[in-house]
Order: sequence, then structure tokens, then C-alpha cells
Amino acid sequence: MDTVKPTVRPMVIRVALFNLLACLVVDSAAFWALRVVSFRVAAAAGAAQPGAEVVALDTWMQSAAQCFWPYFVPASVLCFALIAVFMVLSLRRGIARAVPGTKKAAPKQDESSAELERQALQTRQRLYLHLVTVLQKEGRLLDFFSEDLSQYNDAQIGAAVRDIHHNCKKALEKHVAPQAVLAQNEGDPITVEEHFDPNTIKLIGNVTGRPPFKGVVQHRGWRAGKLELPTFPGRQVPEIIAPAEVEIG
Repeated sequence: MDTVKPTVRPMVIRVALFNLLACLVVDSAAFWALRVVSFRVAAAAGAAQPGAEVVALDTWMQSAAQCFWPYFVPASVLCFALIAVFMVLSLRRGIARAVPGTKKAAPKQDESSAELERQALQTRQRLYLHLVTVLQKEGRLLDFFSEDLSQYNDAQIGAAVRDIHHNCKKALEKHVAPQAVLAQNEGDPITVEEHFDPNTIKLIGNVTGRPPFKGVVQHRGWRAGKLELPTFPGRQVPEIIAPAEVEIG
């Protein structure tokens, strides 16, 4: 399986960056659409004799704008993080099947060594579900995503998302400790010096010429301050994220 590691590591980075960019695009598009529609509805509501439907729509848009940052953005980030984990797991298994010798036992391999290799493979597969397991255990993330939200009103959904956001944030701070890449705040001016790391800073907009570049921070970026995921005692089936719980009594 050593031949798979050099392939998997850059793949994990690419999947993480892709989902981060996708999350940024979705949130930006949703924010832009919300601003445009809110502006037009507010203009229509400010007319001399606005209709009742226009006034109701303006009230709803104001409520949606207030819920965008505290509820929609954290939920979208957690959703794309879950998608990234499952993408990495699926691609990892595909690479393991495609690379010659990753799953083939030696011709004279005995049963004991085959069992050790199988257990090692399960352990490596289990690592890719570690973060999902932590978020489920401490924040009930999968329970939230599997819930049918159509039967609840916005207030009930908002209360549930608040608890999930708090618990998942607490778990991430404990095990990953995410930190901002840039010290500046969003909207602050910044000078990108020569020989900057393109993996750390992504230039967008009208990029011409050679550095240094002067621009404005659109997103501070994220990096992991640490990676201390808990270990699971004993043997565990790789595809089980969280075991079912049954109270005997």
C-alpha cells in the first residue's frame, strides 16, 4: 500500500481545495442573489402604494438576510466538508484498486500475514471517516443532514442549527484548531510580495504583471493549527461512522 500514499496525499489537498472553492462560490452566489433580490424588493416595497404580497416578500427577504451568516454559511461549510470526506474515501478506494500490487498478496503469503494486511487496510480506511465520526459524536451532524426539514418552521430549524454549529465548532477547535492564513481582516488592503506561496494565497481578479501586487483581502483562508483526531479502541468495521445506541432497561 506504500505506492498509494504519494498519490493520495496530493489528492486529499486537491479535493479539499476544490470543495473549499465550491463552498465559496455557492456562498458568494447565494449572497449576491440575496442582495440583488432584497434591493429590488425593498425598492418595490418603498413605492407609493406597495401591494400586500410585495410587503410580505420584503419582510421575508429581510429575515433571510439576517439568517444568512449565522445559519446558511456554517451549514454550507459543514456540508462541503462532509462531501470532501466522502470524495476522498471513494477516490482512495479507486486508487487502491487501480495501482498494481496494492491489494494483491504475495504468492507465498500465509494466512496470518494476510489477516494483518487486511486489518492494516481497514485501519487506513477508517482514518478517512475519523473527522465525520467526531462531528457526529459531538455535534450530531449526520442526524441533522438526514432529518426532513420540511416539517419544521424556520425558528425550529434555526434553533437546531445553532446547537449543531456550536458543537461542531467546538469539536473542530479541539481536534483541528483552524487558523486564518492571513492576519488581515476581509476588506483590508494587502501587498502580496514576490515569491509568495500560491498554495497559501490565491490571486483573483485582474492579475497582470509581476509581483508585488496590491489588493484587498476577500477571504482570510484557513489552515489546520493541529490534527489530533481521537483513536478508536479495539477493532471496528471501517464503514461504520457511529454505532447505534440501545438503552437496556
